[in-house]
Amino acid sequence: MKYYPWIICFSGLLILIVVNGLTTTSLSVFDKAFLDEFHWTREELKVRESITNGVTLLFIFISGVIIDKIRVKKMLLFGTLTLTLTLASYSFIHNKFEAYLVHFFLGISMITAGSVSCIILVSSWFNDKRGLAIGIVLIGTSLGSAIFSPLNTFLLQDYGWRQAFQILSIFPLIAFFYIYFFVKNSPSDIGIFALGFNKSTKDTSNVDLLKQGMSYKEATKTHLFWLICLCGFCTFYSLVGTIANVFLHVVELGFSVKKASYYLTFYFLIAGLSKLFISLFSDYLNPYIVFSTCCLLMILGILGLSTMDKTLISLSITLLSISWGGIYSLYNLIIIKSFGLKEAGKINGTISMFEGGGAFLGPFLTAKLFNIEGSYQIPFFVNAALIGFVFIISIKFKSYVNKLQPTKIQ
Repeated sequence: MKYYPWIICFSGLLILIVVNGLTTTSLSVFDKAFLDEFHWTREELKVRESITNGVTLLFIFISGVIIDKIRVKKMLLFGTLTLTLTLASYSFIHNKFEAYLVHFFLGISMITAGSVSCIILVSSWFNDKRGLAIGIVLIGTSLGSAIFSPLNTFLLQDYGWRQAFQILSIFPLIAFFYIYFFVKNSPSDIGIFALGFNKSTKDTSNVDLLKQGMSYKEATKTHLFWLICLCGFCTFYSLVGTIANVFLHVVELGFSVKKASYYLTFYFLIAGLSKLFISLFSDYLNPYIVFSTCCLLMILGILGLSTMDKTLISLSITLLSISWGGIYSLYNLIIIKSFGLKEAGKINGTISMFEGGGAFLGPFLTAKLFNIEGSYQIPFFVNAALIGFVFIISIKFKSYVNKLQPTKIQ
């Protein structure tokens, strides 16, 4: 049983590979097939992603409240079962409104079995090495798309998009049964301690990390909380808006669909490694300097895409992936370390509402600006400017952290 925290850690990784991999950017591989078959406009197509992210905006707080009350395992079971049924339903759509309904339920799957649920799950099992554990789990947010982007391309070419979605629905069904049999809410459920706790006491409930940290009311009174919310909105708008459109951008610059899908895979692999590296060394690196540096790298990456220069695609995507891995990891580590797990569902849920707002607007408005301008040059420049705003805020990041009152977070 002493190795069970690591079993839970890798369980969180596997869950995120499946859930994020099948609800986010890897599905853009099917974009050209939808445009060719249904003759939608670019704007109509990208409404799908905005609906998925809009569900996050509207319901993530409610999801967080439910997690605090019923704990995370039941939410993971609900989310993976919903994802199974939703992907199977995707194969039967015949118009954009049916596609929009499917993406509504993809959003439900993402908020109930996505990163917030998995981070809370894994954090409750680690007092020591929490940064490493969270980093391993967060790889799943990138590795899922890295795995499913080429797999989706293969399935699309060999079976067509309808049968491809039927095959993809098998993966969350497997995850559902895995969670049911192997995942536990916290160490106290099986009478053991979180990794790193002193084992001298016989009462594991006294050291349950799910009971430690700030209340929601206390957290919302801090400058740090609202700073993270604001930065989350801007970065998710820019990054998700850019990546959701980069597949079509790369194709229109003259690359094949297969080559464009490889760029997506490359992006998510590098982003995953960046998340792991930053999390692994989070106790040794200055998080504020790293955060600001990652903002600068993201600005350069998006500006590189806005030049419309084919020779800069590889460098630009590399910069985007490295910077996003660092920013995303630091967000989640700072949230857990600063506010704890006592009411993490509500706290993470509120922050995710702002992130969801950015993710909701990003793909749609980036595509809308494309329709107005006729290219991605101006839309990507706008996205880079927003990250510049985040960079300016990040310079004062440490001073806000220092204003936090001491808590009982260990």
